[in-house]
Amino acid sequence: MLERCRARHGIEGLFSRVREGAGRAALVTGAPGMGKTSLIRHAQELADEAGAVVLTAVASAAERDLPLGVVSQLLAAAPLPPGRAEALTEPAEGPAPVTATPADTLYRHLAHLAQRAPVVLTVDDAHDIDEPSLQCLQHLIRRVGALPVLVVLGERAVGGRQGSSALTAECLRNPECTLIRLSPLCADCTVSLVAEHLGDDRAARVAPALRRASGGSPLFLQALLWDSSADRLTGTGTPAGGELFRVAVQYVLDQLGPEELRVASALAVLGASATHDCLDRVLQLRAGPAMSALDAVGLTEGGRYRTEAARTTVLERTAPGERAALHRAAARVLHESGASAAQVAQHLVSADPCEDPWTLPVLREAAAQALADHDVKRAVTCLRRAYDTSTSARQRAAIRVELARAEWETDPGAVRRHLGELLDDHAHGHLSRGQSMTLITYLLWLGRPEEAAALFADLDGVRDELSGGLRVRLDTMHVWFAYFYPALGAHEHAAVPAGGSGPGVGVMAVDPHLDGALVLSSLLSEGPTGGALDAAERLLEGVVLHDPPVAPAMAALVSLIRAARLDRAAEWCELLVRGARTRTPQVRAVFAAASATVESWLGNFEVARRRADEALTLIPPQAWGVALGLPLSAKVLACAELGDIDASAECFRVPVPSVMFQTLPGLHYLQARGRHHLSVGRYQAALGDFYACRDLMAAWKLDVSVFTAWRVYAAEALIKVDSPGRARELLAAELAQPDPGSGWLRTRALTLFAEVDSPARGAAPAPARALGRPVSPSPVRPPEPAPPFAEGLTRAEHRVALMASDGLTNRDIAERLFITPSTVEQHLTHIYQKLGVRGRRALPQALADRTGLRH
Repeated sequence: MLERCRARHGIEGLFSRVREGAGRAALVTGAPGMGKTSLIRHAQELADEAGAVVLTAVASAAERDLPLGVVSQLLAAAPLPPGRAEALTEPAEGPAPVTATPADTLYRHLAHLAQRAPVVLTVDDAHDIDEPSLQCLQHLIRRVGALPVLVVLGERAVGGRQGSSALTAECLRNPECTLIRLSPLCADCTVSLVAEHLGDDRAARVAPALRRASGGSPLFLQALLWDSSADRLTGTGTPAGGELFRVAVQYVLDQLGPEELRVASALAVLGASATHDCLDRVLQLRAGPAMSALDAVGLTEGGRYRTEAARTTVLERTAPGERAALHRAAARVLHESGASAAQVAQHLVSADPCEDPWTLPVLREAAAQALADHDVKRAVTCLRRAYDTSTSARQRAAIRVELARAEWETDPGAVRRHLGELLDDHAHGHLSRGQSMTLITYLLWLGRPEEAAALFADLDGVRDELSGGLRVRLDTMHVWFAYFYPALGAHEHAAVPAGGSGPGVGVMAVDPHLDGALVLSSLLSEGPTGGALDAAERLLEGVVLHDPPVAPAMAALVSLIRAARLDRAAEWCELLVRGARTRTPQVRAVFAAASATVESWLGNFEVARRRADEALTLIPPQAWGVALGLPLSAKVLACAELGDIDASAECFRVPVPSVMFQTLPGLHYLQARGRHHLSVGRYQAALGDFYACRDLMAAWKLDVSVFTAWRVYAAEALIKVDSPGRARELLAAELAQPDPGSGWLRTRALTLFAEVDSPARGAAPAPARALGRPVSPSPVRPPEPAPPFAEGLTRAEHRVALMASDGLTNRDIAERLFITPSTVEQHLTHIYQKLGVRGRRALPQALADRTGLRH
């Protein structure tokens, strides 16, 4: 057993003996790709450099039946001069001529050639040699010591077996013959080969990873080096392997026998589940020798493929029918061995549909576990195969519900295609009561409340037959219907979840969904009481640490928002968004939309815009159903306040379902659309949307401070259309409300009230008289008539530029314009670019040049 470097030294030593007149032979064996051809080529190069005669031949399986095909190649490689060839047919000595055998002919040919110089004779792939040529070479090896000839034969060996026992036996019993079995590349040889491609400095760093990936096979190592660009081979990770590596793997596979190929395919199919026992049972044979052969060629190590590219190549080479049969056998063996549902299912989904009764429960269990692990793609794959495997209408209905639930996690809109069949399944009694409740969730989200109400009626009719857990779940859904659809679900306000008499009675004791419903029910019936708020805080504390369920978390957030605890709601939103980074897109999108909504009310418009964009990216707009109004409205408000009118207008090119205007998200949307109209000077359109908000809130009996921003916006529009009296009434009503938690909006209301209450507008109650309580004077002076806009600046940028040229700080400007300091900084950056100035000091002159006025 010799490594590449020692084998080369061995060949060099043998050639030195030949040059001294002593003939030698070497049989080089090794697994495919281990460097036999390279070693033979090294012997040929030694001969060329020394001026020796070189005779070469390559055996081929295609010419194995061609007599003396290899000998013919050798004779043709260095023919004798004219007039000398006839001598080969005469005996060297003896009393009478005899007919020369092919072996004699070859020997005499070499003897004549060796009179001028040493001879090196090489035959590669000797395992495919034809029988007459083999006999000639055996004859030559037995007599090689008498001639200055080096014979080097290369023969494939797989799994410890020689390709030709005759050559091996001849070599072992002949003292002039050396048997060289090539082993995988050593560390030094690997570094040397890598250095030829990458240089000495980088070779030592990347060689270990390349050696592991190649299994010490020179063929695989060269392919990996040629496939990978030099700048990618810088670390210690396993090289990926490209097209040339795949070709090398194909070549090696072509050298293997049928048994080794079957085991190679089974190993590729089984992956991490492969063991000796499992392979034996899947293939119904003893796989150990073949596994050793695959290790020997560098493809695998201990039954695992060294690279994914090698495994993929083997899978692609395996016929589809054979691959499916292996997956089916693997699934059966693993199931019988007690493997996990996930391990078994990964083979069932790749096999042909199997009607064995154990397969369906395994696939559904694997899907449920995948969903728990937030691996929606795997869950959907398992459920689709389960659906193909199911044999009854009830089974298909149950799996359809589970499939819809899995698709819901990545794209709620995808559930639409299942709704018709699911409703039919419910009508025919193929769904369980719990599955029908899941269907209600999809109907409410996707804007089909009438059908949801019909299902509610069906389930309410059998309420006494439901288990305690299902009754709780049904009551919980009643509460959410009442909250989300204030008009259609008005009769649901009276629904009180079972299991408790008030909010927070059993917070986190049994079921967070029940606790969330209790909190929300109390909010709908009694408003944001102290008990409900405390329960909301405890609920969030209990669920936020690990995969919080969405509905209870949102119920708690709604309670904080309704109580105008926006800062606290924003803190919880931040925790929920950060904690959901590894969860499904649907969960992450809902929490991002909640955060965007709260941040827009707090005046943190850049954060609100970023979160809204995140929500709309995680779930496309068409998948949001009636909830689309939440992220869209948050983005519109943020863009409008940031002065990005184009981005705000773009939001209204997104189609929204008409039924959305019967929901709370529709109220958000109307308020945001009115804000956009206000920004672009469409004051009557803005008032139409704001009055629609007023009417809906009255109809829904919704008196919540965070939803009354429309009053402030409507007052601003009324001032623009010269209706200060009506504006004053709206502002007085708004300022009479408890503080909504939106400081910037409160400040804007006070500023507008000061404007309409000024002497120039006529006598009117002061804010203090209007509210019946002391009101701190507004720190913000009423806006003065602005000079003409500087060319190229937006309205918002022009205001910021004027204040900055007056010497106001970013914080001062933010307070006066009801925006954040970071927004001021953003405006200033754009202003400097548009005006071509470097800072504040140059603003007065630049504005004067653009407007013609000195400021």
